Amino acid sequence: MAVDIEVVSKETVKPSSPTPDHHRRYGLSFLDQVTVDVYNPMIYFYSAGSATAGEISDHLKKSLSTVLSHYYPLAGRVNYDELFIDCNDAGVPFIETRVNCRLSDVMNTAFPTELNKLLPFELDALDDVSMGVQLNVFECGGVAVGICISHKISDALSFFIVVNGWAAVCRGEKEALETHLSSSELFPPSKTPIYNTRTSIFRQRVAKRYQIDAASIETIRAQYADYFAMENQRRPSRVEALSAFLYGRFIAAIKGASNSNPANGISESEKKIFLVCHAVNIRSRLDPPVPDYAFGNYYRATFAVPSETILNDDYCYDLVKLAREEIAKIDKSYLERLQESSKFLEAMKKAAAQFSTGELISCSFTSLCRMPIYDADFGWGKPAWISSPALIFKNLFVLMDKNDGDGVDVYVHLKPENMEILEADEKFLKYAKLPSN
Repeated sequence: MAVDIEVVSKETVKPSSPTPDHHRRYGLSFLDQVTVDVYNPMIYFYSAGSATAGEISDHLKKSLSTVLSHYYPLAGRVNYDELFIDCNDAGVPFIETRVNCRLSDVMNTAFPTELNKLLPFELDALDDVSMGVQLNVFECGGVAVGICISHKISDALSFFIVVNGWAAVCRGEKEALETHLSSSELFPPSKTPIYNTRTSIFRQRVAKRYQIDAASIETIRAQYADYFAMENQRRPSRVEALSAFLYGRFIAAIKGASNSNPANGISESEKKIFLVCHAVNIRSRLDPPVPDYAFGNYYRATFAVPSETILNDDYCYDLVKLAREEIAKIDKSYLERLQESSKFLEAMKKAAAQFSTGELISCSFTSLCRMPIYDADFGWGKPAWISSPALIFKNLFVLMDKNDGDGVDVYVHLKPENMEILEADEKFLKYAKLPSN
């Protein structure tokens, strides 16, 4: 259903105490520099309780003010030319809306694009503001808290650590806040010009959410574990098996679009470079490691180039081993080289150029599984549901644990002609189902 909102108020929440002078200049890291210019979003849904909308709003703003005094870069303003955040306590926009429907009308929707209305920003309208909050109040009294944090300064785990810390403060647990704000010391920014990091943004995608239950995931895992190439190998994880399975269906959709309209697909595959990308958390891989709550962009993407055998295999069995090998390459030696940014820039620039011309056909997997996404209890209970809105990329699969623990949600972002084929793919639909309210 269509979601209509009415903006009731807009204000700015500032830190509860001024940022000390020695923290006024927060440097961006090299990994911040090369991260795409978008906001990371998430929407937290809470059923109606005894608290009124006004009480919820006041509680959220007061606790956010406390959090911003610890995560002071979020309340500052970014100077992209000089690669730092002026931690000037300018504050975070806080918007309140009324939504023209009940929470149950949008809970568990299969069409995340409508949920983007519950966010404070357009995801690709990144400016010098690093965070925004939108409190959406439904007719039934339920609320959805839409949060955006700039991807230029924060990865997904940092996002959840900030939100969970905010929730803990809201519950009265101020001692729960632990900060580690040193990413630019570990990864100094490059002084040479960076390539255009917006080449992967693609608004003409279609986004849809599917669910794969735990029993189906185990069936898929067993199927990949039994493949002869996995003999004497560690059993595929949920994410490894699902990624290979979903990549097979992605290639089938690309080929299907090519057959119906060669201009859309891979009819001249010899001129294309295929990539399979996985986002990898590097906090524990650094030497010495940084804590899980380290704030910043502590991730790298692996780039696996599938063979013709993989591309011609409906189930891409060999992709599990290939992806595993690529992830293993992000080791101590790799990260030491990454800290000398110049060694990586040329390869990154080349990849960005190939992506913008269509020479690369990449497919990316981001797993939020096992991340602490459902810990955001602001004092009125844990979320009834947490959802990603539609992201502004194509050929992207986002995996999130379901709130009931039974399997995963798969957020699929494809070009319309590819999504149309996936929606009718019997191999995909054998395991992936649309959610129902």
